[in-house]
Amino acid sequence: MRPQTTEAQDPITRRPRSARAPLGGIPTGWGDRLLRFHLPLALGSVAMLVLFMTLPAFDPLAYVRTDMGSSSALPRAMDMGGGGASPSRQPGDFGAMDHGASQTAPPADHGGSRTPSPTAHAGTAGASSTGHASGPTPAGAHGTDQAGQMDAGGITDERAKSRLDQRLTVATGYVATGLLALTLLVGPANLLLRRRNPISSYLRRDAGMWTAGFSVVHVFFGLQVHSAGQLSGFLAYFVAADGSPLLNSFGLGNWTGLLAIVVVAGLLTISSDLALRTLKAPTWKWLQRLNYATFALVVLHAFFYGALLRVTSPFTVLLLLSVIAVSAAQALGIWLWRRRHPPTPTLTAAA
Repeated sequence: MRPQTTEAQDPITRRPRSARAPLGGIPTGWGDRLLRFHLPLALGSVAMLVLFMTLPAFDPLAYVRTDMGSSSALPRAMDMGGGGASPSRQPGDFGAMDHGASQTAPPADHGGSRTPSPTAHAGTAGASSTGHASGPTPAGAHGTDQAGQMDAGGITDERAKSRLDQRLTVATGYVATGLLALTLLVGPANLLLRRRNPISSYLRRDAGMWTAGFSVVHVFFGLQVHSAGQLSGFLAYFVAADGSPLLNSFGLGNWTGLLAIVVVAGLLTISSDLALRTLKAPTWKWLQRLNYATFALVVLHAFFYGALLRVTSPFTVLLLLSVIAVSAAQALGIWLWRRRHPPTPTLTAAA
């Protein structure tokens, strides 16, 4: 009698592993998963972060600043007092603290997942506009008093730290956004390459974990830029002096960022085999589809922080490319799915 052979199974779907496994394959355990997914994601993310922090082209202070003190719900370039907005910031000009990418990833960044943000703040109110439209200026934010006076030798240590915090906010927000976009490209790529596209993909799940991690870091440094970590400054992100929601571009940018980071955090808590088994596949998948809403919130977050005012910034270029790639991939994925799974025609009984 011929001996029976058993093929290794996916621990989630309990289906045999096939030659057309999803992108990245199916890990045999946590050690394999760390080497197959987490290590490449970590190295790629750190490489992006180093590039964003070191290349002059990614310096958010080199581009148009957004007037976050404006009462307008649409982002506006800051008037530098010369009849219009300055196209760039001069070296050593720290009269206003620019926030070069997104507040939360939104990750949500910019992510990303964060995890965000989820993503593109290149500017805040300057010395000529030190307060919010409808509320107090966050503690330690925007004004020339934030970092003290300029030393004869140049920038003070506090100002240098503020600039570092700002650049880290931008960089981590865009890393989170890139990772978030990756989570939305895995499914269409599986369909395009005729690979299995399971309900839960380890590559997509682990990329989401890194999105959330960078989103949290993005939020942390963003709070240092605008509120110096103080509760009063944090509240001024969202609430005006009279207690009403802050609805200028600065406030809307923060509200969209907050929603993005909340969704990213929620998705992170259910990104496990235990949650999948507990919630059952249909409910779990429905919740995971909130990732699409997260990406939309991150894009809005970047818009309200003035990303489109800085079309020459490589961060804005990367954001637009991410939007195009995700939109095209999702449209292609839907088309491929419908083509390969046509609806069953309904048979009508003869009268």
